[in-house]
Amino acid sequence: MVPVAVTGVGCRLPGAHGPEQLWELLRSGQDATGAAPASRFRTGTVLPRGGERGGFVDGAEEFDAEFFGIPADEAESMDPQQRLLLHTAWEALEDAGHDPRSLAGSATAVFAGQSHADHWDRLRETRAQKLDLDCLAGGHQRSMLAGRLSFHLGLHGPSVTVDCAQASSLAAVHLACLSLRAGESAVALAGGANLVLGTTATEIFDEAGVLSADGRCRFGDSAADGFVRSDGVAVVVLKTLERALADGDPVRAVILGSALGHDGATKPRVTDPSGAGQALTMRRAYRAARVVPGDVGYVEAHGTGTRIDAVELGALNDVLSEGRPPGRPCLVGSLKSNIGHCEAAAGVAGLVKTVLCLEHREVPPTLHVNTPSPLVDWGRLPLVLPDSPRPWPALAGRPAPAAVNGQGMSGVNAHIVLGPGPEARGRAPRARAVAGRPAQTPSADRRTHCRPSDGARPAPRGD
Repeated sequence: MVPVAVTGVGCRLPGAHGPEQLWELLRSGQDATGAAPASRFRTGTVLPRGGERGGFVDGAEEFDAEFFGIPADEAESMDPQQRLLLHTAWEALEDAGHDPRSLAGSATAVFAGQSHADHWDRLRETRAQKLDLDCLAGGHQRSMLAGRLSFHLGLHGPSVTVDCAQASSLAAVHLACLSLRAGESAVALAGGANLVLGTTATEIFDEAGVLSADGRCRFGDSAADGFVRSDGVAVVVLKTLERALADGDPVRAVILGSALGHDGATKPRVTDPSGAGQALTMRRAYRAARVVPGDVGYVEAHGTGTRIDAVELGALNDVLSEGRPPGRPCLVGSLKSNIGHCEAAAGVAGLVKTVLCLEHREVPPTLHVNTPSPLVDWGRLPLVLPDSPRPWPALAGRPAPAAVNGQGMSGVNAHIVLGPGPEARGRAPRARAVAGRPAQTPSADRRTHCRPSDGARPAPRGD
């Protein structure tokens, strides 16, 4: 299979704007979750106990509409998930060394994951009879998440919004790789967006008993009692490795292979997890990557801190034991223990984490693990949850391959296999300016507050 290079990354995650801040958060073992910002929900909103704590990004309502040439009234009705994806994709392209404007007219693809549309509910509540086509496009039509990005950058490649529930953004990465390998796109932007803007889903998740009572995501721990909802926006820039090297692009990591599949009828209910379904998708990914499962040194798990963890870890035990010599453990972790579960964006956020780990040759600790779950046979492989920073596992003098696993409540499974860039030196490259000039990232000084709840045009920041 043709390898695909990750040439740039951008992210807006709880406690981390950009990959450098994310690595610092991971390396220091921080939990970036906390109470919801006072401005996030309507005055008087009462959150269920399981939703009182979450992972929230700063400035979710801010947007530099002028920078992207978007009229103020149109920007006002846009879903903040669309707005933050525009900012984050721009930053990812600059991280890759591109002037984003130079891609206009090119066969650049966009695949973006989204599963919630809370903004539409807010528009319906606050605008009532004043809903128009801008509102429909800005809040109701999920296709606009990818469409906005393609339009405002002038891109002519495929433009697809992917909804595979919690597997959405990892599925988007897989589809982007297929597009590059098929030759229908020369560059691909793949990512996802998730902002917790309403309470309906939180209330339902809480009633179902899948949210953590104390707001801690305890992946693999015996006390795990649920996940923590969070914001998250992340984008990776992809090219085939051959093209990236020919163009002189930075190669932060290499996607060796991937797979996307469904559990099928291997479980009682569609929303149940399936070890058999996950294992099938994992094996397909390793065959595509031509990687022996036993050689994998680290897996970024879906890792929600719920009952599905034991199913996922059981599948990893089954698959990663193949061809693994005695005494070679596999480290496994979950970004959700640091930032919560950013749902549709969770997979690509985990991919960004894994890229950083490969660059730094280090696996950061997974938080909130005191007693490993008795539901998992930890000694069989063995699987190891690091409680402190660990050196990256080596294989024949080179960094061992890694994998990122994802799954959605609709039964979709995604698995990405990756390795280091060809000239990685054990540390992340510094962000570079485009063509020898300062970066053109949208200015924080020009960003405006866009709050559909007040029914007014965006006010200058600080008002």
